[in-house]
Amino acid sequence: MQRGSGGDRSLPVFSVTRPFGAAFSYPMIVGEIDPDVALPDGCSWRESWSNASLRRSGAGPRPEHTQHSASMNLMARTSRGDDQDLERRVEQGLLRCVEWTRVGRHRKVLGEVERVLPLIRRRPYLEAQVLVWKAQALLAMGCAERALPAARRSWELDSSPHACHLMSNALNALGNADESEELLRLGWEMFPEAAHLPVQLAMMLTDQGRLPEALDTLQEVPCDASVPEDLQLFLYGLRANLLATVGRWSEARDVIQEGLDLHPGSTLLVEAGDSLHQAWLRSRAEEQLGASWRQGLGTLSGISAEVDEAIVQIGAVHELPELLVLAARRLWRALTTAANVKSQTPDPWGAALILAVMELDGERPSLTAMARSLRLSPTSTRRALVRVRAFLATLEPEFARLSFAARANPRLDQPSRTPPARERTGLVVPFPGRRTSTKPH
Repeated sequence: MQRGSGGDRSLPVFSVTRPFGAAFSYPMIVGEIDPDVALPDGCSWRESWSNASLRRSGAGPRPEHTQHSASMNLMARTSRGDDQDLERRVEQGLLRCVEWTRVGRHRKVLGEVERVLPLIRRRPYLEAQVLVWKAQALLAMGCAERALPAARRSWELDSSPHACHLMSNALNALGNADESEELLRLGWEMFPEAAHLPVQLAMMLTDQGRLPEALDTLQEVPCDASVPEDLQLFLYGLRANLLATVGRWSEARDVIQEGLDLHPGSTLLVEAGDSLHQAWLRSRAEEQLGASWRQGLGTLSGISAEVDEAIVQIGAVHELPELLVLAARRLWRALTTAANVKSQTPDPWGAALILAVMELDGERPSLTAMARSLRLSPTSTRRALVRVRAFLATLEPEFARLSFAARANPRLDQPSRTPPARERTGLVVPFPGRRTSTKPH
């Protein structure tokens, strides 16, 4: 896709596995920004307002020759006193919308918009801007179906990055992810200087699990003086986050350090670096625990092997973490060792063991949803789960979590270390009911 000469950009919000929890946020929407603070395109709201006056009067550049003037085409200052008075009234109303949006009073914003709209029906630039505020308030209230017509009408009146951003958000919220993505790519091509559009595109790709594409998009967003400082900080954090998510830890650390070199006083990046380090330590702990468990799994036969295979298949179908699958397999071996389990249907037992591990992790999984997703009988799955719970109830809670929990396993919080080569055979926690040497072999 061809872009303009002005440098390309990209950004937020998270549904993907985010390895560290630093609270990155960027004010993507107009109303979240002070009138004198730079918008994502580098132009303040007041400047955009005055630029629109030149546009309307013909004194300023046309939309196709500007970077972002199309985003806030408001009104012209004519010589007539009535128009000047109307302009002042609308400007004062929208300035109140800034304050109301900041404190979350979105219904007040809607009330002001509805009061103003009848007065400006013949002023398309101004109507487009007011509709942006309406769409934004409705989105903030969770009314995407009502926000979409307002954002679309604003886009039709005056194709702007802000209308594009809001219409894309509404489409995505209504389940039209493909149309939302297409609109963002179009807006990025039309307004290459509007950094928040490709950033929003990268976040959408991230939420869909398309991390390589999200990283490629972010590579086209420069972190230089042409980008507002708060967006620079966000981009450093987001890039590091995505790199860590795909396991590129050293590159993630380099990105954080690069950001700190340019912004040494940023507490946000310092916290992100600390969170990244903690996430890396936990990742190493999960790898070591998984290796220890994997080594301790013995060979099964008959129906027991079929249950073991069912656990692996269910984990693949639901894309469960490997550590959770390993924990369920360990739990099955412990159960068959301690109790006389005669299973004729492996799949319900596989689902029950996975559900039991999730419960040890503090989750509240739906047995019925799990069973139906696998086309299993909820009754058979429930019977198996009752047996597993009864076995776990015979153990000390701490020992049960230590032996069979995955995400909430206490061993993941212990300091990680790299053992000497002679010790790298793993340390296996013994199953109840049998003795296993815990010494290195």
